[in-house]
Amino acid sequence: MRKRRHTHPDHNLTNGPGKLCIAMGIDRELDGADLLGNQVWLEHYQKIPASKISKGPRVGIDYAEEWVDKPWRFWIKDNSYVSRR
Repeated sequence: MRKRRHTHPDHNLTNGPGKLCIAMGIDRELDGADLLGNQVWLEHYQKIPASKISKGPRVGIDYAEEWVDKPWRFWIKDNSYVSRR
């Protein structure tokens, strides 16, 4: 991640979906990739209790009309890597 995000401080490495994708080398070539396949996968890391998860509307999607206020953004409470709360 440090190579891809260069001199950005730690708290700014992945604090947003675009920055996270850059840091992890995720680009448009993975659009539509099967999350159950070999190219991209999800792994169980730890169980987070629901009481520690916050939700809210996505940021910067004013064009999304009736979807703009839907709570489709999730983060772990008090996580310093979240760009906006």
